[in-house]
Amino acid sequence: MMDLNLFAALISATLALVFFFRKRPATPPGPLGLPLIGNVFDLPKRESWKVYLQWSKEYNSDIICLNMMGNRLFILNSVTVVQDLLSKRSSIYSDRPRSTLLDLIGTSWIIPFMDNTYEWKEHRRLFRREFDTADQSATNKSHEVKAARRLLPRLLACKEHDEELRLGAVDAILSITYGITPTNFDHPFIRTPEGINAIFADVAKGGYLVDVFPSLKALPRWLPGVQFHKVADKGKPLARALVMDPYLEVQRQMADGTAVPSVASKFLSVAQGNSSISESEVEAMRNVCGNAYLGGADTTVCALQNFVLAMALHQDVQKKVQKGLDEVLGGTRLPDFGDFDSVPYLLAVINEVFRWHPVTPFAIYHVANSDDVYNGYEIPKGSMMVPNVYAIMHDEQLFGPDPDKFIPERFMKEGGPQFSDVELAFGFGRRVCPGKLMARDTLWIMAATILTTYDITEATDMNGQKLTSDSYLEYTNAMVSFAPRVKVSFKLRVPESMIQESD
Repeated sequence: MMDLNLFAALISATLALVFFFRKRPATPPGPLGLPLIGNVFDLPKRESWKVYLQWSKEYNSDIICLNMMGNRLFILNSVTVVQDLLSKRSSIYSDRPRSTLLDLIGTSWIIPFMDNTYEWKEHRRLFRREFDTADQSATNKSHEVKAARRLLPRLLACKEHDEELRLGAVDAILSITYGITPTNFDHPFIRTPEGINAIFADVAKGGYLVDVFPSLKALPRWLPGVQFHKVADKGKPLARALVMDPYLEVQRQMADGTAVPSVASKFLSVAQGNSSISESEVEAMRNVCGNAYLGGADTTVCALQNFVLAMALHQDVQKKVQKGLDEVLGGTRLPDFGDFDSVPYLLAVINEVFRWHPVTPFAIYHVANSDDVYNGYEIPKGSMMVPNVYAIMHDEQLFGPDPDKFIPERFMKEGGPQFSDVELAFGFGRRVCPGKLMARDTLWIMAATILTTYDITEATDMNGQKLTSDSYLEYTNAMVSFAPRVKVSFKLRVPESMIQESD
């Protein structure tokens, strides 16, 4: 009996040693980090997408791994890795990180934050149905044209062009979605998305411990140092107002016969008295409208500001676009979407705007819903996958030499970039933004209308120092990354009567 026990103990010890020393899948390289907290203090404070791209070169790896207090963060720095994981294995990598603070605010209706569930699929289906069909597209484009033309007289007298561009972009998305036209910055439908997006940007920085330790949400409000309850209390009414207020406004307009054709009014006209449309579909439609409104109020603004900055810094590009527009329009009318294919260089400029400084340098993180192995690397369930869009958009193998320079011609050459549209700037796999074409169209008509009527000149920083195409510009280290504030001049190049035409 003793021999049998000894034999069993030896076998157990041998198996334990084999298990301990077995060859395990490797972890991608990255900074060493500290015990327990890992790489918390290694996170870059400024333009982190550039830092991660540099690390990728230093470690000679397209994947960089960070340990965030036990949670794995995988930075994906090439289109091959991104497509292999987020597109080809989308069944594993289509979930989203959970934020306890955002849950407390009440943001479960935001499509980009939803997990890969039936609810998400239904919201996405409704979004495409209401914003992407040919019938609705004609109405949407009409609103975009009118919003661009309403912007023109404001630019002539503006002191702060950033504010006018913001109003113009929000005007377009509010008109498309609700048929509502804001005329000033104090309109509540302007302030509400600004407020909620500011909270999102703050949460995305990862500064709230409740998102690391969800159990902390049970802490009492009176406890010193507990800030997340205050943030949630501030954000909750904003999140509800963003979804409900413009939708209820359209309902009121429908009742008194003043509603303008829009996505919301079209749905409400079908839903009235239609018992086949459930309350859950009505709620989902409100959410879909809120998503379009929220997304367009931030990302489109950023893209439009990037366009104006690029034109101010690259006068030769601006003149080339204007030459193409003048040849088509003859200096006698403003552009519309019938001119979309007639000025190919302008579309190349739009593509270059999205590539040059991506609006969302990391898109939105994906989460692995099961364990996986890729190229010998172990990816545990729950790992966060971070597609470095900036790194991809600055890959010379994809977009040619001098990726830091604004060169629209890279999209004009035969056999040019493999990805010649906006696809890589708007997410990957199942999480591609369903509003990407609408975002492109809004930027196109705004750009065409502005350059038809104005020269954009005299770019300076806020201290009056002249800026050139070689000037260093530090973008905000945020989920939606904005350029630093600058000053430019809009000089009219057509008769003033042309920009005062009724829309």
